[in-house]
Parts: sequence; C-alpha cells; structure tokens
Amino acid sequence: MMRDDGDGLMGELNDVDPDAWVWSADVDYVSGWRMARESADRLNSALRAAGLDLSTVQAVANTDAGGRGVVRLKATLRAADQLADLLTEVMAHRQRGTR
Repeated sequence: MMRDDGDGLMGELNDVDPDAWVWSADVDYVSGWRMARESADRLNSALRAAGLDLSTVQAVANTDAGGRGVVRLKATLRAADQLADLLTEVMAHRQRGTR
C-alpha cells in the first residue's frame, strides 16, 4: 500500500517500523536525531552540488525505535534513477582510474 507524505514523495507503509510509532520516555531520541540531522545536511549539500533538485530527492533525519540516528533518502522515481546513474558514473570513473 502506498501513502502520500504530503510533499509529493511516496513511501511504502511497510517501510514504517511499528515499534517506532511509540516513543519511550527512557530513550534519548533528540540526540540521535541531531546526529542524523548533521549527516542529512551533509548529504543534501552533496546532492545539491551534484546538480540534483532537493524538491525531488532529499535526505531526511530520523531516529529508530532505540533512539539511534537514521537518515532516510526520499526520492521521486526519476530522481532515484538520476542518482543511480550518477553513482554508476562515479564508480566507473574510479575503476578506470585504478587500472
């Protein structure tokens, strides 16, 4: 089943961990989220520098049920394909350079 996140980017309901719906008072979610936010910001800067539009592909900070930072990549199909092509080009370039 698909759901609309409200920003035009879709996600699978099966991707949501049911344990993440309930917060525990014993878990420091804010600390994990802050670390994830720093990583997401770095990744978003790299995506922007690579010429990708953050309205179609974006790193989003989150935490898991244990409070550990998690970065999720949200993308339209076209943006995901563009990112895959870009990464494939980078890897091909690296392989050519090492031979």
